[in-house]
Amino acid sequence: MPTVVEVVSLLAAVVATWTGVLVLRRSRTSPLALPLAVMMFGASSWATARALLHVAQGSVPGTVVLHYLVFPGAAAVTAAAYWYFVVLTGRRLSRRAAVLLLVHPMLLLAVLASNPWHEAFLRVAVDGGTVQVGVGPLYWLHSAYCYVLIGAGIALALAAMVRAVPGHRHVFVVAALAATVPAVGNALTTLLAARPERPHLTPVFFLVSAAIWYWVERFGAHSATVPVSTRQVLEVLDDAVVVLDPRGRVLDANPAAHALLGDLQGVRLQEHGEALPRPARVAIDALRSGPGTLTTDSGAVLDVRVTPLTDAVGRAAGSVVVMRDVTELERLRAELVDQATRDGLTGLHNRRALEERLAAAADDAAASGRPLSVALLDVDHFKAVNDAHGHGVGDQVLAEVGRVLAESTGPGETSARLGGEEFVLLLPGLDPGAAARRAQDLRTRCAQIAVPARTGTVRVTVSAGVAALHPGGSPDDLLRTADEAMYAAKAAGRDRVACAGDPLRG
Repeated sequence: MPTVVEVVSLLAAVVATWTGVLVLRRSRTSPLALPLAVMMFGASSWATARALLHVAQGSVPGTVVLHYLVFPGAAAVTAAAYWYFVVLTGRRLSRRAAVLLLVHPMLLLAVLASNPWHEAFLRVAVDGGTVQVGVGPLYWLHSAYCYVLIGAGIALALAAMVRAVPGHRHVFVVAALAATVPAVGNALTTLLAARPERPHLTPVFFLVSAAIWYWVERFGAHSATVPVSTRQVLEVLDDAVVVLDPRGRVLDANPAAHALLGDLQGVRLQEHGEALPRPARVAIDALRSGPGTLTTDSGAVLDVRVTPLTDAVGRAAGSVVVMRDVTELERLRAELVDQATRDGLTGLHNRRALEERLAAAADDAAASGRPLSVALLDVDHFKAVNDAHGHGVGDQVLAEVGRVLAESTGPGETSARLGGEEFVLLLPGLDPGAAARRAQDLRTRCAQIAVPARTGTVRVTVSAGVAALHPGGSPDDLLRTADEAMYAAKAAGRDRVACAGDPLRG
């Protein structure tokens, strides 16, 4: 009658076979499926051979063959387990590694086939129909190789678990546990069950291992998951990530950091920048700058963020610096800001931008004592242009006046469309006389504007009022005074410049 161990071994073979079949169906979608299936089929072969030894007790050849058949399954489990761990940790089994993994099973088959002549692997003795099996030196060599290979695979999994993102760490724990259980069972059998009549416990432990894999395959979809390591995440990030030790030395940097800043290996922030290559100097500037933005020599704008690292007791362990190239984002932001402060028709600054710049210029003039003047221009008879030629022609006239102002605006000056047909030229540093001369030049150039229309060429003139900021005066006072001077020019016949407090100039 079969023992409990043999029944459990047969059950382990069934569970392992069923799990292997389930997993194999995923072979086209998961790189983990094939090595796991081979592992399960090898375990099934191993457990089946052990379970059938009781049935074959009456046949000496059958018993000897079953003893031999245990070991090819063991070799398949060992090779497939290592293969599985390689894939699980994000690596790819190279062709050379695959060939090397096949060397052990092939040599094992050759040794088993020739064992009756040398008995260096198994020592088989028949005594009155009872088969006694001992082990030779090649068996111990085979066992040592299997333990080393399984141990190497588990070590790969544990090392990857440390580097993995938290959501995937349980995957490595399950894999290491499922591989450790039968290895422990085999070690216990080898070390404790020295006498032949003692039961072989490895297939019993295979039942636990196969049950783990069956549960994971049935409920956890483990064979469809290739865990993601933190290193893989860092390598695909477009952001530059640099890890510093407490002394400021670069410990690690992802590919994006190397592409952005050059070779950072060994760079230390305390080193003198001029003695380093330019990319390294940029790196030091970026890392020294702390949170915020940094513009490099090439014009690139970097957004720099620094996160301190601490150890378990709160001591400084370094920092992580994340740098993002935001050059294009800054360009778009500046463009949006510029669009928000520009007049859509003429391209000049709008009233909001003028008020901000006028307030700043007034504060500067009050602090420095420098003069500040404005010239306010208004297109003469503009309503008549719209009525006679349409708003399209009127818009072209305004655009041409805006072009003249833009071309006449010097450094530090501001030209703006105040609204409708009114324009302003802000002139920091100019006294009323100089500002009036600039307004006269603008009036002359505007008189040369010619806009084609269906009824002929449209020409316009402008009237201008010039005013200067008086001590204690406000920006609003300055604009109001210039506006009054402009209306004085209109009342005097248009197409002329009026300077606040001075006689009209034609």
